[in-house]
Amino acid sequence: MRIAASCVALAVVSFIARADTLVIYPVADNTLIEDPAGAWSLGAAGQFYAGRVGENGGNSKRRGVVRFDPAATLPAGATVTAVTLRLNCSATQAGTFTVSLHRGLDSWGEGTSSAFGGGGAPSTPNDATWIHRFYPDVLWDAPGGEFVATASASKSIGAVGFYTWGTTPGMVADVQAWIDQPATNFGWTVIGNEVTLQSVKRFDTRESPSTKPVLTITYTPAPDVLGDLTGDGHVDGADLGILLSAWGLTHPGADLDDDGDVDGTDLAVLFAHWG
Repeated sequence: MRIAASCVALAVVSFIARADTLVIYPVADNTLIEDPAGAWSLGAAGQFYAGRVGENGGNSKRRGVVRFDPAATLPAGATVTAVTLRLNCSATQAGTFTVSLHRGLDSWGEGTSSAFGGGGAPSTPNDATWIHRFYPDVLWDAPGGEFVATASASKSIGAVGFYTWGTTPGMVADVQAWIDQPATNFGWTVIGNEVTLQSVKRFDTRESPSTKPVLTITYTPAPDVLGDLTGDGHVDGADLGILLSAWGLTHPGADLDDDGDVDGTDLAVLFAHWG
């Protein structure tokens, strides 16, 4: 009866979830410059562009692409609760226009092309362009990139300065998916006003050390599984073997009820969390 009571008491203990924060920076960014041949890109430039340029640029569109890698840093099983993206708008045409984040649907690259202006530089191997995912041989299914039509977040951008998108349910869902299924992480496509001429906005990239994009993720770590002595996320025969090998000893890891020794109460706790 004492073992059973202890088992029930420990099984119903509730734990307060701990919220942690992670700040990370892009692993890739680029500009898709509207051009039927995909001749221009900005893979290694200090800026990417979103919107539409004027007559000097051929009235063409610009779309930014940016990718972070939260799965490389966040602990397995983490639950994302909030996400914000901060970008520095370092140059702008007159007017306030909406700039939106759209979850990417296919992989893309970043070459060595670099230019100060939004006209771009000649595309280099692996650059993302208006028609290429990876220049010069791998194409998008449709010119202009592949992304979810519904925006994950939007922001009105006017004068130069720092702007923050989020947190929104769409951004949280995007980052959670990138953690749970890293192979589906194709970042965001950043889309501005593509109707109005000279609506383009310029944002600093990861090549701009003090003003590069910043992704801030608030998350709850996966709860510890009581009785998981092997650390594999399950309570099973391997954990039982460890507990039995420590029977009657002072063993901090196998002493599940923290009473100073390993005995029948610890065995009851382990069986309560079996599987």
